[in-house]
Amino acid sequence: MDLRRRQLAGLLLAAPVIGAGYARAQDDEALAYYRQAKIDWQQAKGQSLTIGLNKHPFTESLLPLIPEFRKLTGINVEYLILPEAEYFTKLVADLSQQRGEFSVIMTGPVRNWQYVTPGWILPLDDFLNNPKLTDKSWYKLEDFYPALIAANRWNGKTGGGIGEGPIYSIPVLEESYILSYRKDIFDQYNIKVPTTLEEMAEAARLVKKNAGIPGIVARGTPSVASMGTGFMSGLKSYTDSQWSEFDDKLNANFHDPRSVKYTEAWINMVRESGPPNWANMQWYDAMEAFTAGQAGMIVDADFFAANYEDPKKSKVAGKVGYALIPAGPGGKPYSGLWTWALGISKATRNKEAAWLFAQWATAPRTLLNATVGYRNYNPSRKSVTDDPRVQEIMGSWGGGSYLKTVAKNLETAKVIWTPQPERTRTGDIWARALHEIYYQRMSAADALKKASLETDKVLKEAGIK
Repeated sequence: MDLRRRQLAGLLLAAPVIGAGYARAQDDEALAYYRQAKIDWQQAKGQSLTIGLNKHPFTESLLPLIPEFRKLTGINVEYLILPEAEYFTKLVADLSQQRGEFSVIMTGPVRNWQYVTPGWILPLDDFLNNPKLTDKSWYKLEDFYPALIAANRWNGKTGGGIGEGPIYSIPVLEESYILSYRKDIFDQYNIKVPTTLEEMAEAARLVKKNAGIPGIVARGTPSVASMGTGFMSGLKSYTDSQWSEFDDKLNANFHDPRSVKYTEAWINMVRESGPPNWANMQWYDAMEAFTAGQAGMIVDADFFAANYEDPKKSKVAGKVGYALIPAGPGGKPYSGLWTWALGISKATRNKEAAWLFAQWATAPRTLLNATVGYRNYNPSRKSVTDDPRVQEIMGSWGGGSYLKTVAKNLETAKVIWTPQPERTRTGDIWARALHEIYYQRMSAADALKKASLETDKVLKEAGIK
């Protein structure tokens, strides 16, 4: 069957992912590794799947490998790629109406909280424990970093329960949050690598003054996607990780005096030293701006380093240093943890085929190929990270500072949000408050108090409190 392509929402929908011209032919020897598993990979032959994918480096690493899955299983695969905001809007519509358009979804722990409560996605333990579908000794679930598996487990209880109960998605990469900075600029102008929020604001000011580029770049759209990486990790660091966006009665706590003080400083820094289009920046806009040499610092996902250090794409390759997020008054830096992962829609008609895809895509060899061949950083399996070919690449980043910084981060990093199914809506409310402050329409105290009250109303109407 020829590869069919059509445009949807400006991005590629490809189906089925097979045929000459799309990828090199895979022979039986190349598939021998997968056939070591004591399962019948062809048990769902002839069935079809549609995979929902966010525009992301992992997606780019997965697509070239899909022809191998088709040859291995005889399962036809289609996929839809959308930018993050559009992707999650379409995904929620599909899941909530249980249409089953997407069989396998690209998701993650905090997103799962919205999908688990109404029963939109499947727990994966039954698939993992079914010997007809999974050879556990071959699949090696224990090879995943324990913190990533724990992040994707949830017992369904609002306000807690992370790491308990069923696993709802299998991690495909690790993401914690670090400070990346232009070491060449810092060295040239004798700028101190910041260890506090105040020092970071001063470093941003000095970069802008001396190098003539924004001192810092960051996500800024009025949506939840702007909150949980650099901003929220910095807030937790500033409060020595004792602060939470909700109190023990699930009352919103955005307006806590410590949060107000941090938010004022963060927004002032971005307004005075950041890019003029901060309020419209998605994660990839911020990442690409830093990669293009248009910023002195970025506090965001660690794996963005793969982009910064790629000489084919980057103007800053070999010029970047890596450090922990600046600490608060207590001197302890803190990072949130996120992991993109693959889950299965409850509405899919081909559940076993969907699991075969998820298992194949997260198998040790697949993730190794995605990392070595197509730059899926940071890998979610320890065996992949420890592979000499991966170490050779990542070990050189930042003159060796990258891996050391990430390793230090992972000693304490964990999911930063309080589990509750309205996280997306409440995160959007919080992000809109930052816009009110940025545009100086309201004070930080008033904007965050308003956001807290609006959030409390949302949770009450949803029956959560």
